[in-house]
Amino acid sequence: MTIANISSSKRPSLSDRVMLTAVDAARRAGIIQMNHFRNPAVRYTRLLHDVKLETDRLCEEAIVTAIRESFPDHTILAEESGASPGSSDHTWIIDPLDGTVNFWHGLPFFCVSIACYRGGDPASQASASGSATLGKPVVGVIYLPFSEEMFVAMPGSGAFLNQKPIQVSPAEDAADVVVTVSFGKTPEMMQRMTRRLDDLLPRVRKARCLGAAAAELAYVAAGFLGGVAYEGLRRWDFAAGKIILEEAGGFFEATEIEPDLWKILAGIPPIHKSLASVPNP
Repeated sequence: MTIANISSSKRPSLSDRVMLTAVDAARRAGIIQMNHFRNPAVRYTRLLHDVKLETDRLCEEAIVTAIRESFPDHTILAEESGASPGSSDHTWIIDPLDGTVNFWHGLPFFCVSIACYRGGDPASQASASGSATLGKPVVGVIYLPFSEEMFVAMPGSGAFLNQKPIQVSPAEDAADVVVTVSFGKTPEMMQRMTRRLDDLLPRVRKARCLGAAAAELAYVAAGFLGGVAYEGLRRWDFAAGKIILEEAGGFFEATEIEPDLWKILAGIPPIHKSLASVPNP
């Protein structure tokens, strides 16, 4: 069922209403991002290998407001403000601006990432404990406002880009795909990823570092990329992308390397072995 059909339905299901709210929230945040993009007046705090922007906070406020308007009792876990517990068994996991460094430097590859899960352990999720399960997926939404690409997925309904069905690439060999990687934010992570690249580069067509994990997972789902190898992610970096990628036929693996800090391998099934066999120095 398309977004337009759900919007016109007289009795949309709870999951449908969650999806519509997520899409609306993503669009609200996307408007803020485009108003701030390449705007020298945006306030910021410079960090080592990272940056924090006023844009992040404003996007998160817009998303939380949209969710609270429709679901005031839902738990929300957001990158900037942390946990906001609720009485419902639904938990929203939000990255208001993924790819902040790209955004700050004027590079047009950034996104909004919004996921909703049901069940699991809301109390543990609210404390951002890495041992907590995400629960059962309800909806994943990733929106790239610069290119106006809206990725949406609901379990059992498939994955969509601007309301058109998507699937992962049909490539059958790692040598035929582009894989993206991250070098992380610490010298130790950077050194590990550099050593892994020595093993990975001869196996794939090309490796790239694009700097927005959620958007990269969505691009794998759409067949634009073949795989993703990341280290040092938080749950809000991949909660929505996991749903979208799996609904598009891809694989997703997360390994906790520190409390709520994750190593991610994801991509098309034929390259799973190639990614998984890369040494972990």
